Amino acid sequence: MHPFDVKRHPKVVDGLAIKSYIDTISPIDYKASRLNRNEARKQITKIMSQHPEGVRFSRHAHEELEKDDLTTVDALNVLKSPDSKILADGELEKGSYRYRLETKNILVVIGFQEDGAGLTVITAWRKGGAR
Repeated sequence: MHPFDVKRHPKVVDGLAIKSYIDTISPIDYKASRLNRNEARKQITKIMSQHPEGVRFSRHAHEELEKDDLTTVDALNVLKSPDSKILADGELEKGSYRYRLETKNILVVIGFQEDGAGLTVITAWRKGGAR
């Protein structure tokens, strides 16, 4: 028997048996199925309007934004902008599909959470090196 077998080891809180488990997977479970660019854009719009708390930034995204004198607000503005475009379908990288959302000045790369309730900004940069 595994020590975390939820059927045999429920946690009791206020007289209720609560099943629990230890998640050994990253808290950000990227979507492993590909969306076309229009579906991806609709998903971003849905997340930004219905689940904005589901937007996360990787450490790498923070570093790259800072290098280009950009902030998370700049990236969020790209995500919210009706003028931002996804020009190609998702690219498979490191086991998940990533999407490049861009405006005239900034490019943001995102990955969706498997449950559809959030996304992670993986990286972002200022296009053309202009500051």
